[in-house]
Amino acid sequence: MNPFDPSPAAAGLSAREARHAFLIAAAVTLLARGVLAAMLPFTSDEAYFYWWGRNPDWGFYDHPPMVGWWLAALSAVSSHPFVLRLPALIVPVLVALMTAAALRGLGPVRAWTGATLVLLMPLNAWNVAITTDIPLMLFCGACVVLYLRALRTGRDLDFLLAGLALAGALMSKYFAGLLALAILGHALSRPGPARVRGLMFVILGSLPAAAVQIAWNAQHCWPNVMFNLVNRHGNAGWSLTTPLLYAVSVAYVLTPVMLWSLLRGRGAREVGAPRADVGASGGEVVTSGAGADLAPARHALRWLVAFPFALFALLSAVKTIGLHWLASFVAPAVMLFVLTRPAPALGRALRFAAGFALVHYLVLVALWAAPLHWFKPLKIYDGLVMTVRPQPLNARIAPYVDAGFAIASDGYSPAVTIGFNLQRYVFVFGPGSGHARHDDILTDFRALDGRDIVVVRRKPPEPGEYAPYFERVDVREHAIEGAVFHFVEGRGFRYAAYRDAVLDEARRRWYAVPPWLPTGPCYFCDRYFPERACHR
Repeated sequence: MNPFDPSPAAAGLSAREARHAFLIAAAVTLLARGVLAAMLPFTSDEAYFYWWGRNPDWGFYDHPPMVGWWLAALSAVSSHPFVLRLPALIVPVLVALMTAAALRGLGPVRAWTGATLVLLMPLNAWNVAITTDIPLMLFCGACVVLYLRALRTGRDLDFLLAGLALAGALMSKYFAGLLALAILGHALSRPGPARVRGLMFVILGSLPAAAVQIAWNAQHCWPNVMFNLVNRHGNAGWSLTTPLLYAVSVAYVLTPVMLWSLLRGRGAREVGAPRADVGASGGEVVTSGAGADLAPARHALRWLVAFPFALFALLSAVKTIGLHWLASFVAPAVMLFVLTRPAPALGRALRFAAGFALVHYLVLVALWAAPLHWFKPLKIYDGLVMTVRPQPLNARIAPYVDAGFAIASDGYSPAVTIGFNLQRYVFVFGPGSGHARHDDILTDFRALDGRDIVVVRRKPPEPGEYAPYFERVDVREHAIEGAVFHFVEGRGFRYAAYRDAVLDEARRRWYAVPPWLPTGPCYFCDRYFPERACHR
């Protein structure tokens, strides 16, 4: 039997069985992730983006606005984690269906097998968190599918639609730029009038997103540029460990079986382009056609997959590559796999992915069922208590709310977590870090001058740390589930002292806009230091 024959017999499945396998995988993964979405507490990243949704804007400190817009709509319905996580539940299914549509020229067996593989890839199989990567996955998937269709039809409208989908991706997260560069590289790798014309329509469709982001950043201290290109790379440096960690990460998100098969390269010959006919029984009978029909799609997908993964590989020499960075490029990798690998390889990948997904569910259930005190030896235990057992901490904070204290924490992660659990905004008191500084936009310390503030901390404060900023400071400890939380009660906030010490250090460290960016309005300097420039 020809291993590249895309017929149902070669794959070991009928068209109906392949479709049913997809429906079963969709139902099982949706049910499992739905239970997790309702059961698991909100993470600090999710809580951070939740507050974006409560204060929607054209942009946010470290990322474009799309997830904030989605959460603005969802939080108007409910603040329950299940409701807020609905996009994380639905988007993988939508991307899987788009994958099936993109592969339908290969016949129903390969199309539905590809869709099922997308659902069972590890990050799609278990993730329920609503983050910037969820809208990025949707729009990147749509862009890839529309771009492949545009290459097939040659229509200007299809290239324009691909550009509009790319615009949605660019409004979600700047990793969409990797997809944009991959499309550029593909279009220019074999330049011709039709290819270049199509590229122009892709650019035309994505320009509005770029214009919105440039305009918002120019009016807000260029925070996205500062965060992504300047402030977050202070710990970058050559390492032998991070490339190995990246290799493991890629093997994880694509599964070892699929990655190994892709790395082995092409088979003896490519999968042919099938032609679907109607048999006597009314079912589809798939017969092979000319493999050249799929050559443009294969060539494009090699660019759309190889470029981002290769660039991440280069960056891994100096920086840790997060698992979630790879999430949006999983579906194109699956499409390439289905387009280029023989039927037995698809079967092996499908079986491994299903078993691997099951292992994840068993581990997650075990972790959820484990007593909280089992994790006490871990450094993150106090954070777990804050997240998993919010009610006792909320009860200790409630008297301060009733007494008119402003509620703060000493870091962005605890601040947004406590704020989500309290359903009231909690700001950051202290220098913070280069990440998640959207609080600088939302909080005006001038309005807090003279106020009483309680700072909820997981670690004890240094002696005298808060004395310069208050008329009187008291520190109280509260033990909850074996974790100790430190409440710094500051009475009579001294804004001027805080401005000259903490805020001025933040200005020098996080808002030193490089000279190659144009001067413009800056919420931080205009608010606190109108006499000083934020530019270097």
